[in-house]
Amino acid sequence: MPERPATPDDAVPHVDELTGYLLIKTSAMTGRSVDRALRRHGLTGRLVRVLAFIRDQAQAPSQRDLCGLTGLDRTTMVAVVDDLEQRGFARRERSTADRRKYVVTLTESGADAYRAALGDLLRTQDELLAPLSATERGQFHSMLARVFVAEAECEGAGEETGRGAE
Repeated sequence: MPERPATPDDAVPHVDELTGYLLIKTSAMTGRSVDRALRRHGLTGRLVRVLAFIRDQAQAPSQRDLCGLTGLDRTTMVAVVDDLEQRGFARRERSTADRRKYVVTLTESGADAYRAALGDLLRTQDELLAPLSATERGQFHSMLARVFVAEAECEGAGEETGRGAE
């Protein structure tokens, strides 16, 4: 049987051969798994992310600080902090250093909720990364972190990368 002549389309990879496509699909799959894990606690990824940043700051952050740390806009942050306050997970108080600012502190029940959610998130991560050895997991994390930091630095410098633009 004669071989088919090569065509220009032969050089075009299939979409599932593109790393970016696999990252998008894996991200979506991970997002669904994380959402399921957090729903068991009545939380969302956004709430847990803000709880984490409040918890990890040496001093109680202002709402504006939290916007910068999380990438959320002011209006969204007000709604998130309102939600956390209503749940008893955070307190918003006037700053003693600057009465114009509000700082956000984590309550004991907020810290408990964060720890419980984090436990489920770690189990979810272990399930998702089960096909990888411990060494591969470390390498995978390190490589993703490098890509993330490089891209974040480009965005921070105001450079257009052309990637992910819509």
